[in-house]
Amino acid sequence: MIRRGLAIAAAILGVLALFDAPASRWRSSRRAAGATLHTIAPVELAEWIRDRKPDLRVIDLRSEEAFEEYHLPRAERFDSIAAAHLKSNETIVLVDGAVGERNVYVLRGGVRAWTDEVMNPTITANATPAARAAYDRASIVSRYFGGVPRIVDKLPATRVNAAAVRRRGC
Repeated sequence: MIRRGLAIAAAILGVLALFDAPASRWRSSRRAAGATLHTIAPVELAEWIRDRKPDLRVIDLRSEEAFEEYHLPRAERFDSIAAAHLKSNETIVLVDGAVGERNVYVLRGGVRAWTDEVMNPTITANATPAARAAYDRASIVSRYFGGVPRIVDKLPATRVNAAAVRRRGC
């Protein structure tokens, strides 16, 4: 169990290390490999899933136990990106894991961001108009996926875990 946790942490740190590289080095190495890294916000991915975006595949590279505890709608679990047998016309979103040799999207923040921003969006009553617009967008997809958008007096310091979301029926 500890090894699996360390492997997941190493994979996440590996993806984060890609963002720490100088931009010129990143561009040339990714361009040479024929791949471009894109990130996608959880709310945008939720809209894609809700709207049934054609040829969308959500690939989850986490452990089987983590996948069974909670996974995104339409997500498929694979041990590696190579095992997914990807087609050239597909739009791929990696929930957590390393970037493959193709054009892919990586879910910004992984499952944690999904639960915070899609399943449990919160806003204060005195939020700015920009924050209010973002909340309104998130609350639409939140309700679609069985989430609970809330207006609160104070934003929570900690967020809801995946097990609590699963118990609600998502």
